[in-house]
Amino acid sequence: MERTVRTRETRQRRLVLETLRSTKSHPTAEWIFERVRERMPHISLGTVYRNLNVLRDEGKVRELRVNGRTAHWDGDLSPHGHFVCTECGAIRDVWGLPNHDWKGLKDLVGCEVIRQHCEFYGTCPACLQRERANS
Repeated sequence: MERTVRTRETRQRRLVLETLRSTKSHPTAEWIFERVRERMPHISLGTVYRNLNVLRDEGKVRELRVNGRTAHWDGDLSPHGHFVCTECGAIRDVWGLPNHDWKGLKDLVGCEVIRQHCEFYGTCPACLQRERANS
């Protein structure tokens, strides 16, 4: 079973979470900071980072580090994967993936899976269209 850390909820943390959950994109901490600052002008970027890390540790948000790039954040914890464009870096949700029962993995290799995440890499439609136009 996955352990989560429990911390006291603060106004800043609540606003960071609300901001993240209000978008379907997979924003960076800087994007979240700019939106939160509209409602809380004195918040710092460091406070946003700290709160995102706490929310991640509590299991309330998902951190996406794709291709070693800047962290992106996902407030939607429902089962889904992600498609990452290797050209422009866009991240899209992928729905309808089959569910796998990973409990048998312990018998195969001796490890116990607590969470899985599926990522696909390739070229998004906009980049494909741009490539075709430039050919």
